[in-house]
Amino acid sequence: MRYFADLQLDETHTLGPREITEADSLRFCQEFDRLPIHLDLGYASQSLYGELIASGLHTLSLTASIVVDGFLKHTSMIGASGMEHVRWHRPVTLPTKLSVKVTILNKSPPQPGKAFGVVSCKLETTDRNGHRVMTATVNYLMGTGE
Repeated sequence: MRYFADLQLDETHTLGPREITEADSLRFCQEFDRLPIHLDLGYASQSLYGELIASGLHTLSLTASIVVDGFLKHTSMIGASGMEHVRWHRPVTLPTKLSVKVTILNKSPPQPGKAFGVVSCKLETTDRNGHRVMTATVNYLMGTGE
């Protein structure tokens, strides 16, 4: 278990990859993002992209899952206080594999009486070709172990 004090500025972790198939994307989009660009092959083939693309929300959800499995479950993370600067840089075409690079950008020490500090991390998600598809900054609440 890694606590707030164990995490270092500029520390990086490369996590994944995790596969995303067309079937995975269709299941997600049928429930959460019903835009035709994600569900209708005919519509998508006439679009700017020329094919079905994964939902940005699915990309964000997979990114979070990869980060939890590969990094956060080994820490004292007790929550998050926000996500900022979410940006999708290019469409995720299917099938592909997503990987995430986590970089610790900043650490804010615990406030008096609090048993956690804030660790700000940049998340950079790439596809199987190494193309950056999404970035975000997340403020994780990390326990001090005290």
